[in-house]
Amino acid sequence: MTDDRTRHIPEAVRRRVEFFAGRSCVECGREIDGEKLLRHLDHREAFSEGGEHVVFNLDPLCHACNAAKGAGSTVRTERLQALREQRDEELRRYFQETNARIVGNEQLREPQEEGYVALRDAFADWSEGDALPAIAVLPTGCGKSGLIACAPFGIAEGRVLVVTPNLTIKEGLAEGTLSAPNSFYDFCDVLPPDVHRPRIVTLERGRVNEEDCLRADVIVTNVQQMQGWLPLFPSDFFDLIIVDEAHHAPAESWQNVNRAFPDAKKIYLTATPFRGDNKSIRAEHVYTYRLADAIAAGYVKNIVRVDAVASEMTFTMEGDTATFSRDEILELREETWFSRGVALSDVCNETIVDRSVQLLEAKRRRGTQNHQIIGAACSIRHAERIAALYRSRGLDAAYVASEGMTMEERERRIRAYDANRLDAMVHVGILGEGYDNPTISIAAIFRPFRSTAPYTQFVGRAIRALPDGNATDNLAHVVAHAGLNQEELWGYFKSEVEEAEILADIDAVDMDAAGADEDGGPDVDDAENASTQQRNEDPPEVTREEIEGFDVDAYLPVEEADEARRRLQQMEEALDALREKGLNVPDADDLKQQIAAMNRPMGDEDLPAPPTRPDRERHAYRTILDHAVKRAAGTVLHRLDIPAGSALDADLAEAVGSGDEDSNYEVVIRLLNRTLNRAMGKPVGDGAPSGRNEWLVGELKAAKQEVPAARDRVAERIRAETNYTNSDDADDEADSSGDAVWDDVDWGEPF
Repeated sequence: MTDDRTRHIPEAVRRRVEFFAGRSCVECGREIDGEKLLRHLDHREAFSEGGEHVVFNLDPLCHACNAAKGAGSTVRTERLQALREQRDEELRRYFQETNARIVGNEQLREPQEEGYVALRDAFADWSEGDALPAIAVLPTGCGKSGLIACAPFGIAEGRVLVVTPNLTIKEGLAEGTLSAPNSFYDFCDVLPPDVHRPRIVTLERGRVNEEDCLRADVIVTNVQQMQGWLPLFPSDFFDLIIVDEAHHAPAESWQNVNRAFPDAKKIYLTATPFRGDNKSIRAEHVYTYRLADAIAAGYVKNIVRVDAVASEMTFTMEGDTATFSRDEILELREETWFSRGVALSDVCNETIVDRSVQLLEAKRRRGTQNHQIIGAACSIRHAERIAALYRSRGLDAAYVASEGMTMEERERRIRAYDANRLDAMVHVGILGEGYDNPTISIAAIFRPFRSTAPYTQFVGRAIRALPDGNATDNLAHVVAHAGLNQEELWGYFKSEVEEAEILADIDAVDMDAAGADEDGGPDVDDAENASTQQRNEDPPEVTREEIEGFDVDAYLPVEEADEARRRLQQMEEALDALREKGLNVPDADDLKQQIAAMNRPMGDEDLPAPPTRPDRERHAYRTILDHAVKRAAGTVLHRLDIPAGSALDADLAEAVGSGDEDSNYEVVIRLLNRTLNRAMGKPVGDGAPSGRNEWLVGELKAAKQEVPAARDRVAERIRAETNYTNSDDADDEADSSGDAVWDDVDWGEPF
């Protein structure tokens, strides 16, 4: 630690402590005034001994409890510290000792295996404090996500942080590559069946707590989101940081991550190791796989540029109208004012649209895939116009943008595009990086690109190979107007394509010399023909823990239980009548048992397996607890059997609730949750954290076992405070009426 540390805890840290732990003392539950909370934050590891001002080292602790504990720790602190020590040792062994099949694995692509070996060798002699990250360059479509999955094994000696540039890439990695049912580790046979898969946690607002992070092997986030989470983690929390799309790394937000974990090993991965702002990427280049090699190997499509240009174009400038010929357009294209005008010109846009539509129709005629177009526009208004042009040509087209539309609408359109229900998608600042859709084979450029990185990233959306496609399917086209002046940017692809053609010709000659023709393999002519064709998210304010996520409309209103019983009785009588006619129908008792089975309490068997997502496993236990509480609330009201329309039916919220509840069901839900919190030694009141998100898995399991006792206490409290008791005679009457057969069904749950 440096000598210039201050004892002042930043306000941002205090706010996050309050979000994660509330304002209640972790020992006695006494609420601490929000203004005074900074003075009542206890360092688990003492500041004088190097303890940091981070959320995972701070607990709300009132003055009395702080004095009572002295130099010791709270029970919760000891539990979490013990968990971290255990996990630190487990993580070291896991990544260092697991026999991951990477080297020599024929299921992996060449750049995945070679890139891994280069990275592993780069860190062989690594020592804490080494300044430069190691960077590996892989073109789009060559398996960069798989390399991320492999990289920790043999390199990491602790927890791994994967940082992506946006939510699209984050979700693709976390939900697909790393933790899908048939994840990369299974699909490519990287990990033996008896070895547990890495435990993955994605940082999400209100859904992740300290225990989740401690249990995680790999934490995945996007860089904007990570800014709000940095105050949580001690500087030694991660041993390895993997940065995806590392051409963003010089930006300040990315450097914040580097500074927060100065001693961690760092790996940079990118398809475009250059920036348009002239900032260098300070890293040691340890591996590069060229696009030419990727084309020759068939990992990505071959690529062709098509320059569209109108025979003439008319500009109106400062009231004067000027018409430019084709040759004049080509002469003027280096002028910035001209290329911008071209981008917004209707005649230019129509020319690009028409050429890309022609290519799409030809590809679909000659290929085997339902190819798609992706377009890049200057603005939302521009994107709307272009999408309308595509629709006027008979295509199903839409646009998406990072702003100006709801997240739901944006996701709906992207899902339609993913499912090939759209022929063309025009994007503004959202799909140009990290978005993968192999049936995209035409990249239509409607906007000027001034630097190589974004141009290359956008074109990369169209080059992902189609393993089952023919030569037409695996030929990508880049369509732009000559007036946009993209010649220099195309130079990178041009040189790689030319090199790929040379490599293809060499391979063809080698195959011919080895007798490939005699074996029925491709001849030189075939090879020659073939060769020429992707938020600062601070935690939100959350209130009223007791009914988090509660949707009363999703549950059968308890007041309708009598009607439900009546209908079931009628059903039973109808079934008897059918049996009398000789029809084979199930017995009512069987139906009752089916209903009861549907209405059973949730248990551990309902949890997702395997538990490779610690945060989701804990949330499953939260769901089980919430389910049990809601069942108990229904049972309480059923037992009370409050007559509909009575004074108590209308005023239960005033009698035993807070007075602002919308239904008796909500009243009982709140009472049950408060009773459970007290039974578990948890704070109750405005200063308590919301949603039980800070609870540990063991605490959630224990609370579930307390629900029956809490249910009985709440029912008794309502009877005592309202002087209300239902009539035992009424129950006797129900028994004699034939309803007794249904008494063991819990009427508080939906059927």
